[in-house]
Amino acid sequence: MHGFVVRPYDLVVGGVLMRGTYAAIAELLATTMPTDGTVIDIGTGPGRVPVLVGRRRHDLEVIGIDPSADMLQRARKRAAGIANVAFVEAGSEDLPLESNSVDAVISSLSSHHWADVKAAVAEQTRVLKFGGRLWLIDMNRHIADDLRATVARAGLSLLDEPNPLPRGARRRFTVIAALKPG
Repeated sequence: MHGFVVRPYDLVVGGVLMRGTYAAIAELLATTMPTDGTVIDIGTGPGRVPVLVGRRRHDLEVIGIDPSADMLQRARKRAAGIANVAFVEAGSEDLPLESNSVDAVISSLSSHHWADVKAAVAEQTRVLKFGGRLWLIDMNRHIADDLRATVARAGLSLLDEPNPLPRGARRRFTVIAALKPG
């Protein structure tokens, strides 16, 4: 998303519709990440999840990744003064990170925007450390039919965990959780 739609998207989707869901995602990350870990948020948009996590866990390195310079400009303003949060302009299929370098990958409401789902999942798997976790969260109507299978084919072990989202969101969103064996 670019231009004039960035601000309304942030205010309506992030500020109203997804507030509780983003808080639940941040809580999940804050309570499951190892000390001094690194988490990346794929399709971070206006950066709400990285800011929430960065404020709760000062020991974590939190990196929001998005292909939209306009979204990242808004995210950087939101994160001003939070030293452990950074943003990188990149697509989900080509992450400028070292292999086996992050403890967790989170993506909420972005998998339906990926140009190449198989390449995006492979790239996110590449940057995960062994034992690292992947969470893909998207609206039921937008999630690719074969996304679970794509995650498994990428070498990740699918996890059967309780849905961490607020009760109202559980009906609308699919959560795919996986672990990189190692």
